[in-house]
Amino acid sequence: MNRHPTPSFSNIDRTELEPNEIFEIGIKQWKIDSFYVAYSGGKDSGIALDLCAKNFPKQFKGVVFVNTGIATTQTIEFVKKFCNDRNYPLFILRPEEVIRKKNDGLIYSYENLVLKWGFPTVQGHNVTMRWLKYFPMRQFLEDRIKAGEKPALISGIRKKESARRFRNKNSSATAINRDGKMIFVKPLYFKDNNWVMKYFIENDIKRSPVYETLHISGDCLCGAFAQRDEAKLLQMFHPEVFEKIKQIEKKLKEKNHKYAKKYGTWGNSNIQSIEEIEAQSTLEEFVCNECFFDNKKEKTLDNKRFDDELKDIEEKLNHLSSKS
Repeated sequence: MNRHPTPSFSNIDRTELEPNEIFEIGIKQWKIDSFYVAYSGGKDSGIALDLCAKNFPKQFKGVVFVNTGIATTQTIEFVKKFCNDRNYPLFILRPEEVIRKKNDGLIYSYENLVLKWGFPTVQGHNVTMRWLKYFPMRQFLEDRIKAGEKPALISGIRKKESARRFRNKNSSATAINRDGKMIFVKPLYFKDNNWVMKYFIENDIKRSPVYETLHISGDCLCGAFAQRDEAKLLQMFHPEVFEKIKQIEKKLKEKNHKYAKKYGTWGNSNIQSIEEIEAQSTLEEFVCNECFFDNKKEKTLDNKRFDDELKDIEEKLNHLSSKS
């Protein structure tokens, strides 16, 4: 007799399910046979990947990483090494490879998006994400369906992880959702920061080294949520991205259309260009808008939780060593 029956799908929006229960619903009720983990090099997607690979090896078919064209070199290399060390199949997707239905000669890329519409803003973030990430992933899943699979993308999105996402009315408010032919499974959907930090530490989950400089994974530096002073950090730690943004700003200025005038600078700033920021010798009053959480208070609490967990683990290890 099954002592742990699969929860009813009718309760998925009302019951805070465990990650494995959400996976099981995907398999048994959505008839999914292939899991592809959308991995950014970040903490949450890393945990989702770890859970999937360990607990559902039969369905786990690999890692999907979208090279948005505006990622740090460190992030891309980290993802490659991370998957290679664990023998995870890695599928690197690019927006430039998306076959457009309109035969207008336009190629999806970050640069083309900016030159056509200006630099992304908070209001335009959804459009930016569809262009750079959603369309490549949709094409990938369509190819898998044509190959006879019933695939789904595994995402690290959580309901409680971000006040910005929670306020977004367009955010899919369920642990599993379908968008056309795309199915998204979010095993961490109901988990809070404490659970995530505990799992992250106890299971030795790795994350992109870019977290040490930008507090984000660095897979998409489109600038939609950035503040202008963040560009100085790019100049200091990730000059290849800084130089790319600088060149795109120059090209956009030459376009001289209405979007170029209104959204002509990276990072939601109509005051300073990248060249003006480059001329600054210091970085003052830097505020990271794209950190784990949405404000300084939550970031401080998160760091304290992280330190407390490490201290607790060290004490336990010392206690065990003293007994041996």
